[in-house]
Amino acid sequence: MNALTFLSIRAAHVLMAALWMGATVFSSTLVLPVVDASGPAGAQLMTRLNRRGFEIYMSVIGTTTLVTGLYLLWRFTGGFDASVVATHAGVAFGIGGAAGILAGVVGGAVVGRSAAKLSKLSSRTTIADDNVHRALLAEIASLKRRIRVGSRVVIGLQTTALVFMSVGHYV
Repeated sequence: MNALTFLSIRAAHVLMAALWMGATVFSSTLVLPVVDASGPAGAQLMTRLNRRGFEIYMSVIGTTTLVTGLYLLWRFTGGFDASVVATHAGVAFGIGGAAGILAGVVGGAVVGRSAAKLSKLSSRTTIADDNVHRALLAEIASLKRRIRVGSRVVIGLQTTALVFMSVGHYV
């Protein structure tokens, strides 16, 4: 692989990571609280965001970050050579990579799935039966908590990845 291709992949990795982390922080600290405080109008806002591709956007930038990062780690370590992985830089990049992968897993499995389920449930809140309605509202509240907590975990993991990746060459 020539130097230009390598640098393009590295630049794509950094750009995608910045977009992923920025979108995660923006959505969890600004958008979701506004959606939550807006009641039924908030559910409409989230539905419109998802129709515009927000879920796909988050999946694509997260996956691109992880795939390019795994390639860069593989290349840096000479195919995951244990002697290179064990160096200070190898450990730093490995910790950062593991944090990034965990952020992707939690983001997809916890936050993404909960958001998809919440989107489907939010359209059913006008059920006439009081018991069913209360149960539905309780499930919606539970999903919102999972999204809030999951988003905080993802931000923490992304921050860990960012810190370790940014110092990896210097330790």
